[in-house]
Amino acid sequence: MKKKKVMSWDERHLNGDLSYHTFLDSLEDVSFLHEVGTKVALRTLKYHLEEEIGYELSDEAFLAIFFRVVNLLPACPHGGWSFQDGFVAPMAKLLQEYKLDCGLHPILKFFRVYNEDNRHYKNLILHIPHSSISFPNGKNNFDDLDEEERLLIDYYTDVLFIPEQETNNIYNIIFPYCRLYCDVERLINDPLEKEGLGLSYSRWVPRRDGYGKVIRSYCGKSEAFALYTDFHSEVSKKIVGLSGSILLIDCHSFSALPNLLNSNPPDIDICIGYNDDETRPSEVVIGNIVQHFKSKGYKVGKNDPFSNSKTFSVPTKYHSIMIEVNKRLYINEQTLEKSEGFEKLKQDIQSLYGALVKA
Repeated sequence: MKKKKVMSWDERHLNGDLSYHTFLDSLEDVSFLHEVGTKVALRTLKYHLEEEIGYELSDEAFLAIFFRVVNLLPACPHGGWSFQDGFVAPMAKLLQEYKLDCGLHPILKFFRVYNEDNRHYKNLILHIPHSSISFPNGKNNFDDLDEEERLLIDYYTDVLFIPEQETNNIYNIIFPYCRLYCDVERLINDPLEKEGLGLSYSRWVPRRDGYGKVIRSYCGKSEAFALYTDFHSEVSKKIVGLSGSILLIDCHSFSALPNLLNSNPPDIDICIGYNDDETRPSEVVIGNIVQHFKSKGYKVGKNDPFSNSKTFSVPTKYHSIMIEVNKRLYINEQTLEKSEGFEKLKQDIQSLYGALVKA
């Protein structure tokens, strides 16, 4: 039986039997251009485009867009590629549109400077400040809290966000006491101090005998400040002690019921918050997180209704992002029993980490 001849790329091209995606299934397969720099350039251009739209594209989707934009066509009569006319010139034109013009200088040299991975981190820190129902020294306990105060606790966020098995490059820091005792998320001289919801909670509540009201505080200001500074020091040391890029995830939940902090709870499932400073992740990181939860069927808000993310004063560059999940997704807020959605939410949260960490 005669063996069927396997045609080379050039032969298939000359016979008109070639589509782009036949030989270019991914950005890694660029040997036909005989230029390592081309792969670097394509990959980095893809990063720039993703920054513009705010989330990642598959290689296939990017290539479809790229070929339409730059009209990358074979130009040599023998079926090869005209590197100068067919690639560099249109690439330079596209770069000019993005204000990244490098003229016709070697693309490899240019992109070696700019090809920075800005959507992955070596380390994740899971910061969990409000999950505890414990009080120190037995002065108070959970039963002392009234119904409104109980709605403020981020029940089970330590379980939802922290992987059961120890995972390299993922660290967690949990504040061990109830936020009613000391709220380590507040600012010094926080505006909420006026409402008794600052560093230490102090509120007018009805007397137990029904006659008038009395101020109730679970912790003195000096004691709360000491706890606050100790915890911030612990987190700061963790950040400074890590090598490589860091993303701090500020892990929270919010009540679906009217409460002391929000009289009109939002009708969303998950809110992603970030700062408008150097701790803000790239648009792709933010977009990927939003897209991750949307793809799981959640209604997602960006910096609305909850905004910003916790930061710490350290000499180390790092990024911070807040993830707030609606308690209706995973517990009954009256009985505090886990609902059927608990395990799904836990899995959906933790499956995000693989897209963020690249050791």
